[in-house]
Amino acid sequence: MFQFYPTPRALAEKAIAKFQSHNYRRILEPQAGRGDLLAPLLEKWSHHYSSRHPANIDCIEIDLDNQAILRGKGLNVIDSDFLAYDGAAMFSHIIMNPPFSSGDEHLIKAFNLLVDGELVAILNAETIRNPHSAKRKLICKWIEEHGSVEFLSEAFLDPDTQRKTSVEIALVWLKKTLDVKANFTNGLEFEHVAGLDHQDKNSIALRQNTISNAVAVFNAAVQSLKTAEVAREEADYYARLLGRPLNELHKTSQDGDSVAIQERFNKGYDDLKKRAWTNVLHSTEFDKYLSSKAYQRLTTEFEEIAKLSFTESNIRGFLIGLVNNQGDMNIQMLLDCFDEITKYRPENRAYYKGWKSNEKHRQLAYRVKMTRFILPVRNYHGIPWDFKKLMQDFDKVFAMLDGKLYCDNGENHESKTCSCFNGLYSLFDTGYYGPTPSKRHTTEYFDIRFYAGVGTVHIYPRRKDLIARLNRLVGQERQWLPQDDNAATTDFWKHYEMAEKITDAMIVPHVRWGSPSDEQVNNAHTEACTAAGYDLSGMFQLNGAVDFSEAA
Repeated sequence: MFQFYPTPRALAEKAIAKFQSHNYRRILEPQAGRGDLLAPLLEKWSHHYSSRHPANIDCIEIDLDNQAILRGKGLNVIDSDFLAYDGAAMFSHIIMNPPFSSGDEHLIKAFNLLVDGELVAILNAETIRNPHSAKRKLICKWIEEHGSVEFLSEAFLDPDTQRKTSVEIALVWLKKTLDVKANFTNGLEFEHVAGLDHQDKNSIALRQNTISNAVAVFNAAVQSLKTAEVAREEADYYARLLGRPLNELHKTSQDGDSVAIQERFNKGYDDLKKRAWTNVLHSTEFDKYLSSKAYQRLTTEFEEIAKLSFTESNIRGFLIGLVNNQGDMNIQMLLDCFDEITKYRPENRAYYKGWKSNEKHRQLAYRVKMTRFILPVRNYHGIPWDFKKLMQDFDKVFAMLDGKLYCDNGENHESKTCSCFNGLYSLFDTGYYGPTPSKRHTTEYFDIRFYAGVGTVHIYPRRKDLIARLNRLVGQERQWLPQDDNAATTDFWKHYEMAEKITDAMIVPHVRWGSPSDEQVNNAHTEACTAAGYDLSGMFQLNGAVDFSEAA
């Protein structure tokens, strides 16, 4: 479908050997596939120490499965369509195996991307041998002036070739050098920023923050950065012609001065790109409704997103992905909240036998207690910030369970003028030491008592229906509960609803160190169920037939 012909290992090694400079500051592979063309470099770096590592390799690949493979190898996937790519990074090396049917178009775009560096391309030999078009003639002119070509037969017929073809290929090497003696700006092709000139600089910042406007601002910033770096390189050149200051005459010349512009520009370019992507993320206001852990996961994944070129198509793809994944993020927020309540405080749990069809041993599941749960809070030097964030997470999760936004008061939220949501966060953010100890306080979904001396918060749910909804959703997600209520017997649901009462009746053996084992808790629960009159052996029934795999 994508004319995917993986590069044989022998051909990849021959292509890489064409490079005269091994100072790989930043590499581009515009049609990366699964990374076969890059394999010799990656293997070399994996076995030998090198200051240049895969983080310096940018890849463009159209196939989504291949993109995942490339990321798994630690490579930066920056875009999906090279011909539509309009990034501005300065590459020291470009290596490519483009589709043979459009190799001329791909090579021309790649060579135009170079400011100072080398390019190696694998083309159909006919592209060079039969220069019948303007594009092919231009490539032949470039080879004559800036490089060389080597023709190879049967390069795709080696034993290690995954997809064989007998086509003759041309291995093209080109080099472009930044001439510091010339007028710098005449030799560079800056990205065109549609609808933006010097008179627009003030007005563009005042326009509505649309996707196209964000891209225009980014492109303007990149263009200004490139102009500044080229001017700096020109100034450095003339300074070198004047000689060294007296106190630096003893210093030896540094190799590689001519390529310093690449590192300086790429550092600034990557910083601008991170700023631009971060602005997009913040403009979605997702952080207002996501819990701190959910937002942390999103920002971790965002590191990969920020490697993409900053284009309208990539921004729209990112926003669509956020919308499509919102359900999964919401479920994870519920799981985080549930675990914060139950993980460290077993007394906050109400146990029940988890439902899962055709399992020999059923897991002892648990739910959040409806009546009260207790959370620790270290308040030696005031209420910790992480505890305040936890309370804010609870507010967001229970607002979501209630079908409401956390706050409807826009930019005034969390300010003294915001009265739309009386939550746990606002309660614990009042004063250095939090709410008045021992006094009962009321919030949107909970009543609480704060025992500062002991370092605990007793939380009493005011909306038991929301606790029940949390328990149901988490139970279904972890397969403790059936997706369909009718799949379990009446006895199962009866014992589930009585979980808190049964848990209170459990007699768990005291252990001197640590906590009771899962087996001890499970046995105590079984004994409490039996004492309450629940026959666990007949509780799990599927389609009218008793599931005898359960042995209490």
